[in-house]
Amino acid sequence: MKAKSHYSTITDPYRAGIELAEQIADIKPEALFIFPTIHYRGSPELVEAIYDVMENDELILIGLTGDGFYEQHKVANAGVSALGINSSNKIKWNIHYETGLDAKPFQTAKNCLSKLNREGNPQLYFVVSDFRTDATKMVSALQKYSKAPLVGGLAGDDDSFQSCFVYANRNVLTNSLAILAMEGDFGYNINLAHKMQPIGNPGKITKSKLTTIQTIDNLPAMDYIEREMGKPIEVVDQGIITLKITNKPNDTAHRILSVLLPEKNINDLSIKLFGGVDNGDYAQVCLAPPDIIIKDVKNITSSIGSLSFNPVAALEISCAGRKKRLAGNIENEVTDILQSCPTLNGLAGFPSFGEIGSINLEKGYSPPMFHNMTFILLLLGDAGN
Repeated sequence: MKAKSHYSTITDPYRAGIELAEQIADIKPEALFIFPTIHYRGSPELVEAIYDVMENDELILIGLTGDGFYEQHKVANAGVSALGINSSNKIKWNIHYETGLDAKPFQTAKNCLSKLNREGNPQLYFVVSDFRTDATKMVSALQKYSKAPLVGGLAGDDDSFQSCFVYANRNVLTNSLAILAMEGDFGYNINLAHKMQPIGNPGKITKSKLTTIQTIDNLPAMDYIEREMGKPIEVVDQGIITLKITNKPNDTAHRILSVLLPEKNINDLSIKLFGGVDNGDYAQVCLAPPDIIIKDVKNITSSIGSLSFNPVAALEISCAGRKKRLAGNIENEVTDILQSCPTLNGLAGFPSFGEIGSINLEKGYSPPMFHNMTFILLLLGDAGN
């Protein structure tokens, strides 16, 4: 497998696309992952330039806008990164996209996966989605209909939550999701960094609706959080407080959801989350201090050396909230990976408005889950022994 990544901070979309393609074209990529920022305003000229230079109409292209970009040589707030992969035809790449995500998130995701599953036996999926949808319903369909581990994320913008774009081959889309299925002879590994600092004890969600929790342990949700933290919640805690959500207490398969605190002086003791929950789930208050966020990424690098294959390509999806907590100093999410994995030839990724990933457990990968404040690392390479 060959891999190569590059970035551009040229503001003109066509020229930026030319720069990316000229730097990656020599490996003759079969698939290209692109992560532009919102500053290109979804101009189709970016992908037109890539196809013009590559001169390969069969090139598979998938991507989305993020709150910045990652590349092995650069982390920035504006520009575009790309990762090209040539598997020597060992991977069958198949991409589908569906529109209408806002009105029918479950059905849209189901339709997209169903098409891919009918056309092959995927071993891995990569999904990109508009953030303006009920991500919990969308992920429910991904859980039900995926046949293999899945990673991906929600598109974003420059933290204004106004617009975003999804890329599928030559198409620049809104209100859509796209899924890339991979099948063949290759190695991969998925790792998540989302071990926040737990506070207090888990509580049972006793009343909730979609992304709002009214009561935990039959207490108003805000009162429960303050009880576990042992202090009143202040507005400055916005972005620091998360909930670890599990189906049962102390379950190893968990997801982290950020807490959206009510506005000051509003008499509402419920809390909203960036993601949905069900009555009967368990919630534990967690904090996201910067030192834990940094250490968490370092911890997942310890397992890379024991993989059965040599990774040559890396894709990173990292919550934009992590970037905010670290005041933009997120270079470690690239440098730590590069230092621990010297066989990498290309790395690209994006700060997302929501992360989707299967968790690597002892018994295998879990169904995909929706996360916040999470860092996801996907490594790809030739199949090992």
